This record gives sequence, structure tokens and C-alpha cells, in this order.
Amino acid sequence: MGAFLAKRLAQAVISVLGVTALIFFLQRLTGDPVLLMVPETATQESIDALRTKLGFDRSVWVQFLEYMSGVLRLDFGQSIVQNVPVLDIIQSRLPYTLRLAAGALVLALGVGLPLGVFMAVKRNHILSKLGMGLVLAGQSLPTFWSGLLLILLFAVTLGWLPASGAREPSSLLLPALTLSLLTMATFARVARTAVLDELSKLYVRAARAKGLPLGRVVTRHVLRNSAIPVISIAALEIANLLSGAVIVETVFAWPGLGLLTVQSIAARDFPIVQAVVLLGAMVSIALNLAADLLYSQVDPRIRLDGAR
Repeated sequence: MGAFLAKRLAQAVISVLGVTALIFFLQRLTGDPVLLMVPETATQESIDALRTKLGFDRSVWVQFLEYMSGVLRLDFGQSIVQNVPVLDIIQSRLPYTLRLAAGALVLALGVGLPLGVFMAVKRNHILSKLGMGLVLAGQSLPTFWSGLLLILLFAVTLGWLPASGAREPSSLLLPALTLSLLTMATFARVARTAVLDELSKLYVRAARAKGLPLGRVVTRHVLRNSAIPVISIAALEIANLLSGAVIVETVFAWPGLGLLTVQSIAARDFPIVQAVVLLGAMVSIALNLAADLLYSQVDPRIRLDGAR
């Protein structure tokens, strides 16, 4: 256990450093942000003065070492555009993204997993076939398109829900539903496949031959034994919720990290983009580590040292 954690933590540190370096140098290829901050009539002297003030007159390697030194102190620098500490900006936007991702995850788990189990247990039922069609539709529709359709139906046509913003509690419903659709369909498909695989095994047939009802076999044995693939995909899907929030927050003008990232990329606000990408990488790595730890709790046959 200790050796496994030490190995994974070392891999996590290397991954975070690699992502940080990659995004730092790739952003420098997009152009000079100083040119976006000065008026068209600005003189070369004023442009050079601003470049010196922001530190862009130094070599890229010097800028990178200074940035990494700041990251180790949890200092992500200041926003080039807003002239405010990046950490303060992220702290003001992060609660909105967490609220959106949490709402989407609750919808995805609450609908996707029961739907997947139902489609497996009642695989020949007409409702199961209808559910499979909905799953395929959920995985096929682009997020921005499903968001626009929901706005057209519930905000424009019916007038039940706000189309954008986060001014009232009901504003969360449409973006959370839009963000959850793809994850909901993925959970349903994976749960259906896993449960179908377990239902075909000998222990299920033996339990049924002894007279145990199917519902009892499913709840007591099948669900736990089919949890491994669900846990595996859950770690990836939670990370995908955070990345998918970029599109959803843009469509619904939701003031979270996704919208902040889009705005910062357009303005070439390097420090904000770097901090958001670094945060996303750390969350993804932490989720995968948590999934590995859960494996041994769900299935005692799995040991974290790789032995079985």
C-alpha cells in the first residue's frame, strides 16, 4: 500500500510538471499578449515599456523558472488583463463550476446507473430498447447543440427556466442537465454492459436455480461485482464534467472557470489559463488515484501492489 501510494504520487508530480511546462510554452506560440492590451495608436516605446513591466522582455526560460517558483508557493501571478491575483479570480469562479459539476454528476448517477441496470435486467423489454435509443442519442448529440435545444424548449418556448446567467437557483437546472447528458449516457451504457456480463456467469445461474428471485440476486451480488468498470469510468467522467463545463458555461453564460478560460484564452491572459489547466490536471490525477484505491474496497481480490 505504501509503495503503491509513493509510486503514484511520484507519477502525479511528474505529470503535473509536464502539463505545466507544456501549457506554458504552447501559449507563448499564440502571439504577444501585449499587442492586445495597447491601442492601435500606441507607439513602440509604450509597447516596449509595457512588455518590460509585465516581464515579457526576459527569456522564456527565465519566465518559466520564475513561474514554477511561484507555483510552489501557491502564487500563480497576476492576471495580465484584470491586474488582480490569479488565485483570487479562481477562488471567485470555482464555486460556480463546482456547483455545476456536482449538479450534473447527481443527475448522471441518479438517472444513468438505474437506467443501465434496468436495460440489463429487462433487456428484452420495449422500455429497455427505448432507453438504449436515448443512450445512443445522448452520446451522439454535441453538448453545445443539446444546450441550445434545451434553451429553445424550456427558456424560449415554455418560459419555465432562465436561458443564461446564475442569478437565481433555477438557473442551474438547464446547464446541469446539458452537462450531464453525455455522462448520463456513458454511465447507463457501462452499467448495462457490466451487469449483463455478471448475469451470464455461473453463480447467478446457481442462485436462480436455488429459487432466489432475480431482484435479490442483482442487489446483493451482481451490482457489487459489476462496480469495477463503473468506478473506472466514473473517474474519467468526473474529469470530463470539468472539461465539458467550458462549453456549457459558454453557452449558458455561467460565470465559472470554463467561461473564465475561454475569455482568458481570447485575451491571451497567460497566468489564468496556466492556473486553470494546472488545477484541471491535478483534479484528474487525484480522481484516478481515488479510483485505484476504491478498487480494493469493492473487490477484495484486487491488491494495490498488483498481486491477485
